[in-house]
Amino acid sequence: MTAHDDFFQKKQAAAVLKHGILTRYPPVFATMTGSTSTGGRVVYLDGYAGPGRYEPEPGEAIGAPGSPLLAVQNASTVAKWSRDLHCIFIERDATYANNLRQVLSMEAPATLKYEVMQGDVEHRLDDALSLTGDSPLLAFLDPFGTALPYQQMVKRLMNRGDLKTEVLLNLNLEMVWRIGGFLSGEETDDERTTSGRSATLERVDNFLGGRWWRDSFRQARASGFRGSAAAAARKVASEFCQRVEKTTGFRSFAVPISRRPGHTPLFLMILFYRHPAAPYQFNDAASGANGDWRSHFRQVDLAEELAKQQTQPDLFGSDFVVEVSEKDARTVEQQLETAWTDVVTANIRQLIARQPTVSVQSQFDQIYGTTLGLAREKHLRRAWDRLADEKVVQPRNKAEKLRKLTIIRAGHVVML
Repeated sequence: MTAHDDFFQKKQAAAVLKHGILTRYPPVFATMTGSTSTGGRVVYLDGYAGPGRYEPEPGEAIGAPGSPLLAVQNASTVAKWSRDLHCIFIERDATYANNLRQVLSMEAPATLKYEVMQGDVEHRLDDALSLTGDSPLLAFLDPFGTALPYQQMVKRLMNRGDLKTEVLLNLNLEMVWRIGGFLSGEETDDERTTSGRSATLERVDNFLGGRWWRDSFRQARASGFRGSAAAAARKVASEFCQRVEKTTGFRSFAVPISRRPGHTPLFLMILFYRHPAAPYQFNDAASGANGDWRSHFRQVDLAEELAKQQTQPDLFGSDFVVEVSEKDARTVEQQLETAWTDVVTANIRQLIARQPTVSVQSQFDQIYGTTLGLAREKHLRRAWDRLADEKVVQPRNKAEKLRKLTIIRAGHVVML
């Protein structure tokens, strides 16, 4: 069994956050961009689709849905708003591709338009773009290891002129720091030959757009950049995003993904975008997904505690354990929401002290600050209303979309 096979055998904990984003952001993209496209048509491209479902967990009759089935759900959702989401799934492995066809034939609605292409995404990309035509395109790239070569990403996916395009890339930080270890000799593999290591490094060169990352990684490690190979990988990822922006004009918004709370991020889910509304909407999706992720680990901890009750019962019993767990979860979430609102409030207070107006859409990253990907629109509303009650800012227009508003200092007159 290969590592690629093992990945799809069981749903990884980190996939909870990823799937939380995939159930939230694509419908927003389709709804917004499809408003002006012919027939409301929008294309979703999954370049590393997999078999459609994970293997069932113990006690489950059916495995959790993979990203293609989430796309099917999204297509059904946006159809309510006259959006036609056309899905293109590319899968390298012939067995997985055939399995995906079977899964979709049984579970996709008859009205869904989709294509399953077998082969490497770099070899099938032109076919996919031909099917896309001039429709809005959201491309999701979630490889096991390196992804679509840099030149193809920036010259093909991100070079569609003025056509609406966004790319969602799940960048494997662990891969970068492990392979980066070959550069310094920190990572060794007795079974991997020198030529094999060179080929591995060259694949990363191809993915990241050159050998520049090697020097960047070495320098970060040599300087003790925050002390770890993982941090050096984050530095490489940051520079990668900067290079993409310089080459294409696509800006980026990255959400870290870890196996467990408090652990080092193993992945970065990166949205490359051009429309100014994209990062605001993506932040809301990431916030909800992070909530799913926290809930998942509470369920994991609860299951472990209940299993312990089976072997080492105490006077309180399982019902008490469940009740306490649910109460603790509500308390923790309330504390988090209060803390996030406090941070956003303080950020707006500082911004409005320096400038008379603050644009929500263009300055949302400064508004959210350290709560990016955690807090979302409801926390911003609470913070704004609190500051309006304190006469620090003017009340918001509740009839307009929040992202389109400007926060105005109390007493300041805006000249029209």
